[in-house]
Amino acid sequence: MRRFSGPPRPGCWLLLGWGVLGVLGCAHEAAPAPAASKALPGRPPSAAARYFPLAVGNRWTYQATYLGERSTREVELVEFRDGSYLDKEGRALRVDTEGLRDQTRYLLHEPLVAGGTWTSVVAPGSAEHYRVVSAGGPCTAPAGSFPDCIEVESRNRADSRRTLVNTVTFAAGVGIVRVRTELDEGGGKLKPTAELLLTAYQVAPAAAR
Repeated sequence: MRRFSGPPRPGCWLLLGWGVLGVLGCAHEAAPAPAASKALPGRPPSAAARYFPLAVGNRWTYQATYLGERSTREVELVEFRDGSYLDKEGRALRVDTEGLRDQTRYLLHEPLVAGGTWTSVVAPGSAEHYRVVSAGGPCTAPAGSFPDCIEVESRNRADSRRTLVNTVTFAAGVGIVRVRTELDEGGGKLKPTAELLLTAYQVAPAAAR
């Protein structure tokens, strides 16, 4: 298991990924600068780039459900700066030789195979534990059906009794197509709290990125 650390991002644990933080009503905080990319000479970027197309102008529209209330959210990449792509809220995303990351954590990390694990320390005493649930299989969302997807589960202790469980599904050539957030209150019971479903997207063709 690999461990990574990043600057703290206290307070909001609803969704644990770039572009989704704050989507379901969390207060937005200024984004810290991303950690330097691990660009090794002669080593190509991670294959994780396939699962989140990065180009200025790319946009994704989601149906968000939080505690039974629905809303529509849009994420759009508007700027490329210092090796990262930024959305309208200043949240940054980049791909390096290790995987796909935001300012605080790796959302995908090599190797991209079922059973792969890694850990990101996001604040003092707060760590997110990631596991690749499945890789290479199909997935669906209101925006369509996709043949090549990766599902990643992350867990973060909310308190001494409860654990936040966040499951994110990425589709090759598309990006995040589904996010499901649940609360594990013990005894194997998961309480759904939020969901994000892709309803539309516009991404540049691979050759244009």
